[in-house]
Amino acid sequence: MNQTRRKILEHWWLLPLAGVAAFFAWLGVRSWSILLGKPAPNPLPRFKAGARVRIAAISDLPKVWDAIPFQFGTTPAILVRVQAPQAGGITIAGQHFIGLSRKCTHLQCLCEYIKNPEIAAMAYKYRPEFAHPVLGCACHFSAFDPEEAGKSMSGPALEPLPRVQLAASGRNIFAIGLET
Repeated sequence: MNQTRRKILEHWWLLPLAGVAAFFAWLGVRSWSILLGKPAPNPLPRFKAGARVRIAAISDLPKVWDAIPFQFGTTPAILVRVQAPQAGGITIAGQHFIGLSRKCTHLQCLCEYIKNPEIAAMAYKYRPEFAHPVLGCACHFSAFDPEEAGKSMSGPALEPLPRVQLAASGRNIFAIGLET
């Protein structure tokens, strides 16, 4: 009995070593997923239909990067006029729009529209190639790029923001569904 106990006690140091190794392995996997493993938004999004909600007239967004927050059911969302067509967005008379949920995909905090790219660079550690506004989560500083269909670009959020399905009727833009 004493020999067995003595053998175990001779190797006690392996337990904390295994704990430290497991921690650093987890840290490496988590760092990779946060920095390099963020998935791109689905180029063919699937939407769940919802009540038709009028967001704005096209004339309410006269310039690229104009944005209008709105509520789609229980989901806070935002309509953004972007420079180029986006998967899941809509193009009307040569103008491109995307609707995005404002619920961060990390812990569901509310994302704000950050118009100043310098603030996004300092606070959210994300500087788009061509300076433009982003959506930023103030809880854990994730940044989402509307010019990339809501892709998570920095911070702990891995998934892109869900897109809002848009439709046009006359000169008005409507929300009609939410990405599943």
